[in-house]
Formats: sequence, C-alpha cells, structure tokens
Amino acid sequence: MVENANVCTLVRSRHHARVYNAVCLRKASPVVISHISHLARSLATARPGSPPNRRIPSPSRTAEQVLAEELETAASVVKSDAVPSESAVQSALKLCENLARSVVEPIESPETSTSVEKTPTSNLLSLDEQSRAPMMSSPTKTLSRRILEDPTPDSISSTAHSIVTDPKVFITPALLATYLYTQSVLGRPESFPVIFDLYASKPIPQPGRLPIKYKDANPKRASSAVPLVLAHSALTAAIKAKDLTLCLSIIDTSVCTTAYKRSKILRRALLPFSGLALTPAAAYVLAAQLAHYQHSMDHQMATNMVFAGIVAYVGFTATIGVVAITTANDQMDRITWATGTPLRERWLREEERALVDRVAGAWGFQDENKRGEEEGGEWEALREWALMRGMVLDKPELMEGME
Repeated sequence: MVENANVCTLVRSRHHARVYNAVCLRKASPVVISHISHLARSLATARPGSPPNRRIPSPSRTAEQVLAEELETAASVVKSDAVPSESAVQSALKLCENLARSVVEPIESPETSTSVEKTPTSNLLSLDEQSRAPMMSSPTKTLSRRILEDPTPDSISSTAHSIVTDPKVFITPALLATYLYTQSVLGRPESFPVIFDLYASKPIPQPGRLPIKYKDANPKRASSAVPLVLAHSALTAAIKAKDLTLCLSIIDTSVCTTAYKRSKILRRALLPFSGLALTPAAAYVLAAQLAHYQHSMDHQMATNMVFAGIVAYVGFTATIGVVAITTANDQMDRITWATGTPLRERWLREEERALVDRVAGAWGFQDENKRGEEEGGEWEALREWALMRGMVLDKPELMEGME
C-alpha cells in the first residue's frame, strides 16, 4: 500500500491485476464526496485490460476547478462593456443558485440492494456511505456546520452579489427573486437591505450605447417598491439567521418606503376611490330616470330626493366599510397599533406591522402562557423600535386572559 497526503493506493495480487484508488473521505469536504462516489463506481466497472498503475486525478482538486470554472462563467456576464440582457443575467444567477443548492443541500445516499455481494469495490463504496451517515442523521446541524466551515458558499455568494451590484445590471423583480433565493440557500442574508436600496435607487443603464449612459431612478415611484412576497422571503432568511438588526433593516427598506405605500394605493385603493368619485354622476343619472316613475311631485324635486338618498346610502355604507377594514385586529398577534393612530396610517402600514409581528413571534416565547415574560436587550430594543413607529408590543388588554 502506497500512501500520500490525499490518496491511498491499494494494489492487489498480480493475479487480479487491478488497482483500487481510495480517497480519504473523512478529510474531504462535503462538496467532493459525490465526485468520489462517481470515481469509485467507474473503477468497479473498469475492464480487466485497463492499465494497472494508472493515476487518477485528485477529486478535490477537480471539484475546486469545476467550481471555479462555473463561477467564472457566471461572473463573465458583467465583464463585457455592453449592457447585458436580462436573460443572460438570469442565467448567471440561476447557475449560482444551482451551485448553492448542490453545495448546501444534504447529499442523499444511493439506494443499495441487500443482496449485493461483498467485493473490494463495495467495501470501497462503503467508506462513502459511512461518511454520509452522520450527515443524514442530523441534516440541520450538518448544514450549519458546512455553511460555516466550507469557504465555497462565500465564493458563490460573492459572485452573485458582484453580478447584481454591477452598474450595468438593471435589477428586475425576477433577478431580485433569484438573488434572494440563492443567498437564502447559502445562509447569507446580510446583503438584503443594500440590495433593496439598489433595487429602488440604482441608476438605469441605457442599452445600445457605448459608452453606457445611465438614467437616474426615482426611489419614490410605485414601480420601485419591493414586492411583498420577496420582503417576506427575505425576512424569513433573516429570522433563520437570528439577526434582529437585519430583520428590522429589511422591514425599513421594503415595506416602510414611500414607493411601497404608493404602490399599495395604486393596487388596492385606486379602483374603489375611482368608483366612489363616479358615484355622484351615476347617482344623478339614475335618480333622473327613477323620477319618471312618479307623479306626486315635481320631476326636479323627485330627482333631487332620489339623488340625495343614493349618495347618502353609498356614503354611509362606504364609511362603515372603511372603519371596519382599518380597525380589524383579528390578524394581529403580538404587535398592535397604539391608541390614536390614524385609520389611514393603519391601513397604509399594515404590512409593516405584520412583518414586525413575525419578528416578535420569532424572538418571543412560542407558548402563549409565557408571553409577556420575555426579557433581554434584543427584546427591549424591539419594544422601543415598535413604540417609535406607533406600535405596541404585547398590549395588555389584548393578551390572553387580560380582557
């Protein structure tokens, strides 16, 4: 047996004329284990006439080279002087996403039959299975250890970040979603607030011009608002990272912006208010038609009376509906509005309150009987942060048993 730093060469008798190369799996990184298994299976299917002393390249070096080539391919999309297309940038980010999933996700052990004959090759493969057994027993613990110890996630994360932050790349909602998912898989959500700021205020490159000219973006436009579903996914990653400051920064740069409030008004309030604005004209036309069906009073007087009745009915009903919507608290868990908060502000900032409610639920006790007993610096900081924004953490009159 010849042994060096990485490879142990096992030479059997000259009668068999075979060479088995076993890689020391316990020292290999998790990224390399799948490559080792592939090499071992290729040895098992090798023909007897193959050269006995053939050296196999180090799998770890091969894996590192493949990873470097893939990252170089992804980063090459922004190395050109021209503005890259959205599809090209999306392909590069998808490549980073696939690399992130292959590095971080636990490697599944192959299914083997119980009737497999014990051979030197199966013994060699058993080393691979033994190295994977602890990984499959506790995937959460292993995942955290791999993320912290393996430098590969850092290189993938930095490559994706360099692509998105490049001045020539215009961040679209699709690109933002892919980037957030990639960094969430890698457990690197620290850059989310910066990316949200860039999404709203990054200068827009003008394609087809050399040198590239940039147009200033308006961060207060409704189109600059971060989609709510992406804000929720970013907050989920920050909660998993147990970073309270990051959670609050994500809330500040997503649903607290002027752009998001304008977007909400356009999406959810424009149609109802347009209908309300057209109500007087529609009511007058309807009143004039209904006035023809009576003969007890003057036509104009009847029209005015019907018009006043329709407008009063629509106005009173709409007012009750607005009050019911803005004062509803069934969806609130631990964060509620402070007394005196205007109804208009409650409706505009409901998503902000909901995200803060998620953070409070993640940092506080899950047992409802222990709520209100939390203490510590982070908990008090969260309470003060909510109070400065017109919200109350654990309002006593709304807690269980305190009605």
